[in-house]
Amino acid sequence: MFNTSGIELTFTKKEDISEVINGSLQLLYDAFTTIGPTAMWNQSCGEQLQDFGRPEKIIIGVMLAIITAVTVMGNTLVVIAVSVVKKLRQPSNYLLVSLAVADLSVAIVVMPFVIVTDLTGGKWLFGEVFCNIFIAMDVMCCTASIMTLCVISVDR
Repeated sequence: MFNTSGIELTFTKKEDISEVINGSLQLLYDAFTTIGPTAMWNQSCGEQLQDFGRPEKIIIGVMLAIITAVTVMGNTLVVIAVSVVKKLRQPSNYLLVSLAVADLSVAIVVMPFVIVTDLTGGKWLFGEVFCNIFIAMDVMCCTASIMTLCVISVDR
């Protein structure tokens, strides 16, 4: 696939290897810093920053807030309906309640921080430690939702 004839890489000292690595990292850094004024690299949480204008931020914020509010209200109604109405208290509906709780946790724990991050252009404002906690909560809540969907599909 790759023709390496005529190229011979020999490293005699540890410094040679570090020079190659540092040179590669410098090339990578140069590539990211020359992307342009509308995109930068977020050092604290490792995501690319986007620079939106004021009208775009308003539209994005309103749309994401509506999606989050509808998610919270809809999943809360499912939990309330199954817990209040006796006819809905069946084992298959308990799986739907589990899915609603998992999706509710995504809406309450994950979505607000994603909205803030999106509105700031991708810049993480909550610190390095909470970034790791947020990523763990995001993965955990989304995995709970996905696994519940798998159980529901097996049940049906």
